[in-house]
Amino acid sequence: MALQSYWTRKQLRSAQLDPNDGANWTVSTASASPSFGDGLWGFTVSNAISPIVFITGTGIFNGTSVSGSSITFHYSSASTSTKFYCFDLMADNMSGTTFLKTYDTNGRITFNSLQPPLNIIAAIQAAGPGATDKYGRYLTCYSGGANRVRQIYQVVGGIVYTGQVDSFVDIPINSGVEYAAFLPWSRGVMYWDFLSRSEFYSFLNYSGLEGAYGRSGGISFMFGASPATTQAHPFNQGYSLPISFSNLPALLPTALVITTENLPFPFN
Repeated sequence: MALQSYWTRKQLRSAQLDPNDGANWTVSTASASPSFGDGLWGFTVSNAISPIVFITGTGIFNGTSVSGSSITFHYSSASTSTKFYCFDLMADNMSGTTFLKTYDTNGRITFNSLQPPLNIIAAIQAAGPGATDKYGRYLTCYSGGANRVRQIYQVVGGIVYTGQVDSFVDIPINSGVEYAAFLPWSRGVMYWDFLSRSEFYSFLNYSGLEGAYGRSGGISFMFGASPATTQAHPFNQGYSLPISFSNLPALLPTALVITTENLPFPFN
């Protein structure tokens, strides 16, 4: 994937204003640089009919943008190391010396042996939430999971970098096999974050979004900071250390899984 843009976070203009009114939120005065926000990685395809994307390496789907016949997929908590496998309906747009193509009675192609097929090998449901603290908030978003800091909230050279924490769980399948995953729908969660703090900023309150991705040996589910989230710095009293999560829906999504061994990469 390639870095697309940064989506800046928003802060309430004043504690006395109604937080339910979007006009009362603004980009933080500290955000002199777009790096204050959350990075969006992704890719663009053209003339797609009904694309579906599986990824290997961290990433959380944040929707698409369309320009003419091109569609761009946006992922947060990703990197240029994240690989994508974008599948679409069969199309008659490839050439070769040996192939099999079939068509329906209207002349639309229904099978093209030159196009690598999508082969779902597993459907895996996310794990339930982890243990709760004395305030009833979860210490991890997944039972058996863990939390890791993606980026510390700090000032470097006059630029304010936004704190980011992943809450994740690894689900093993077969050792030595590389997988890619697709999550049809995802959940949100509220972060109570001391974990990504620096010595200058002790506490962050922001929202997170869920994703799933493949890796060598299995897949992982994860929550990461939701780009363009609202962000607050409430008082530190009454919160668990180092991090906790609330407002996590009980309904669990299911990820679709493929292997990448026989898929051409990069595809050209």
